[in-house]
Amino acid sequence: MQRDDLIAAELRERGLKATQPRVAVLRVLRRRQSHSTAAEMHRAVERMMPGVGLKTIYQVLDSLVDAELASCVTDAGSPYRYEARRAPHDHAHCRSCGRLFDIPARAFAPDEELVGLPDGFEPERISVRVQGRCQRCRGGSRG
Repeated sequence: MQRDDLIAAELRERGLKATQPRVAVLRVLRRRQSHSTAAEMHRAVERMMPGVGLKTIYQVLDSLVDAELASCVTDAGSPYRYEARRAPHDHAHCRSCGRLFDIPARAFAPDEELVGLPDGFEPERISVRVQGRCQRCRGGSRG
């Protein structure tokens, strides 16, 4: 677990006040291996800070995403999910259970020509979402 003072310093480096809710949310996000919804984050943080509101959690998550300390993974019709993984990566999404799995990011050369982009558009990162069904939802079969 990261010490709260280190998290607070990192928040300040990104121009954010190191409020108790921000420190708590970032600590929880970094401990989790899953992609948490705001409601899941609220339940976890409320155990440490009774009375913290869901609205506060949403505001904290938005500020962490804006400061690039967290990222938001969305899929049409599904709740937003948040993570604090720093290494570039993409996601595989099980369309049956909704779980997200981290996969290595697609490497591309910045000068690589991508078909169909608007004239003058400069890509910075390609994000890939692989849709399918996980092994558990397929009944444990491998094929």
